[in-house]
Amino acid sequence: MKKFITAILALAIVFGVFAGCTLVEEDDGNAVIATVNGKNILKSAYNEVYDYYYYMFVNYYGYDSETAKSQLEGMKTDILSDLIQEEVIRQKAEAAGYFNYTDEMKEEAQKLVDEDRKAYIDSFVKEYTEALKGQEIKGKNEGETDEQYFTRLATQKYHRELADNDTSEEKVLQEQLEALALEKYQEDMLKDVTVEEGDIISYYNDLSKEQEQELTTDKLFVTAYNGGSITTSSGSSKTYDRILYYRKGYSLVQHILIPFEDADAEVIKGYATTLSECDEVLEELEADLKAETDETKKAEIQAEIDKETETKNGIQAKYDEAVKSAKEKIQATTDEVYASVKDADEAKFIEVLIEKTDDSGMKTEEAAKKGYLVGPEDGMVESFSKTGQALEAGQISEPVVSDYGYHIIRCIKKLDEGKVPYENVKEEIQEQLTDEKKSEEWTKMISTWTDEAKIKKHVKRLDD
Repeated sequence: MKKFITAILALAIVFGVFAGCTLVEEDDGNAVIATVNGKNILKSAYNEVYDYYYYMFVNYYGYDSETAKSQLEGMKTDILSDLIQEEVIRQKAEAAGYFNYTDEMKEEAQKLVDEDRKAYIDSFVKEYTEALKGQEIKGKNEGETDEQYFTRLATQKYHRELADNDTSEEKVLQEQLEALALEKYQEDMLKDVTVEEGDIISYYNDLSKEQEQELTTDKLFVTAYNGGSITTSSGSSKTYDRILYYRKGYSLVQHILIPFEDADAEVIKGYATTLSECDEVLEELEADLKAETDETKKAEIQAEIDKETETKNGIQAKYDEAVKSAKEKIQATTDEVYASVKDADEAKFIEVLIEKTDDSGMKTEEAAKKGYLVGPEDGMVESFSKTGQALEAGQISEPVVSDYGYHIIRCIKKLDEGKVPYENVKEEIQEQLTDEKKSEEWTKMISTWTDEAKIKKHVKRLDD
């Protein structure tokens, strides 16, 4: 079940303790900015959230510092309101006994903290290993391997980060315990929220009918399926969370990409771009030739076509040679990977895919199972698209080359034209509608609790 905890708590869980910056200047962190049923909310809590948002804007949305600060300036009262709501929920959960942590909760919280620590350390070990590959490593203890040395450095960095953020593993564990308790409280409060099957059927019928009427071209279908915005028949812009109507000729595929070496890939990409430009010129010249009636001018245009074709052929030869050379360098790796998956089931294929693929869009089990859409107007590289379309469900292709390298493609399933069978999507729709209803109910609960609470705000202190 999706969680509908407050925005503040969500940020804390996502970013953990490593915000990596302290934007708010030194001030009185002990200043009271609000009270909820007699319990104080301090300026330090506000500062922490302010820093989290700043980190998100700069590192995730690409804002420059001034833009981030300007955005945050208009969010001050919203942040305060979220902190108040978080405190209201916390008090409700505490009164209901959810902060009486069980041994099971403590074990789960410790496991999550351990996993986060390991992921943090592993990421830096990988970074150190790649950055210092082939170099002499100095500073190691006697008998210490490179990996052990890098792990030691990363562990020291982890604890420095904790100290720099004025926290500790004990505090992180406590925060995780509280998060688990709040999630359990929310889950229990919403456990009886359900949707009727009639609502599921109505949603299914309405959406599938709408998509049949709106997705009238392959381009519109592909755009909508891939989460893009389409212009509807009424002229409005719309995106769909799910597609319930399929057009003819489409499949879902997953693939393992064994990439060309960087230098080779750059050369091949350059030739491919030039070939595309040649095709555009030739297309324009062919159109001019077809429209021209004067024989002299037609001869001139034909001469230009011949010259451009000769240029294209020369580039094509260089492209083919570059691809041939690049393929040779990765052939052994490709053959090895292909041999390991050519008879694999989906679970084995995905296991190897996650380990071996260079496609960042298919690096998780969830992404691999979702797959890529191939078919008319899919926007994919031609060799990839044609191979994917030709496969039957569960079939795995031999390695096929593109401008990016070798692809080993597996067909997840063929998409039957027309309305998706109700039974195939009933559970997904039910989960979606239930989550939406739970979100609405949770919002109502928080609003009621907040209205009932004794709250006093000191908004002016946010600027002190």
